[in-house]
Amino acid sequence: MEFTQALQARHSIRDFSSQPVAIETLTAIVAAAQQTPSWANAQPWQVVIATGATLKKIRATFSQRTQQGVASSADIEVAHRTNWAASPRRNMADWSNDLSQYLMQKNVGTREYGATQLSLFNSPAVVYLTVPAPLNSWEIFDTGAFAQTLMLSAADHGVQSMPAYELVKYPDELRRLLGLDSTQQLLMGIGLGYASDAAINDFRTSRVATLAMLTLKD
Repeated sequence: MEFTQALQARHSIRDFSSQPVAIETLTAIVAAAQQTPSWANAQPWQVVIATGATLKKIRATFSQRTQQGVASSADIEVAHRTNWAASPRRNMADWSNDLSQYLMQKNVGTREYGATQLSLFNSPAVVYLTVPAPLNSWEIFDTGAFAQTLMLSAADHGVQSMPAYELVKYPDELRRLLGLDSTQQLLMGIGLGYASDAAINDFRTSRVATLAMLTLKD
């Protein structure tokens, strides 16, 4: 797939089909993403992919804790919208408004929309990106770059993705279920799979006009 096609093909999928992703494909996706640059070639990330019985346990545990109202406690502090600058807050508000209008047009209720999060988007595979403590800001930057490269690699292999806080909001449970020690910080979870025919998967987010965010200095 051409790079521009991969860029355009990748978008966040909120409901995956039950079709599994072959282990060979998952391995190839990760291998290609290893071309990501990092600070002094530190390559701080570790990759753990949950599928099958392990992912079933994660899904059941997360669902139970969410329905019980257990507060989330991700390893990276969550920034409330009021802690963002004005421009990203406007973008968030626009996204929320566009999504609400889309759900109304497609007769998708908020409960149905929320159910996709409870089921961890029905992902047949979830990639967990971890970094050993102590964690520094450049490791977060490097791992973010790796995450984006991995998602583009997935698109190149015909696999869709969904990066989401929902996938890492109970890190202690993940460390237990994935057999990770306490030093491993869970930075991000990325659902991988093939899109179902659910209407929510057709929603597309807008982007800021290029000249509104780009400054060229000669």
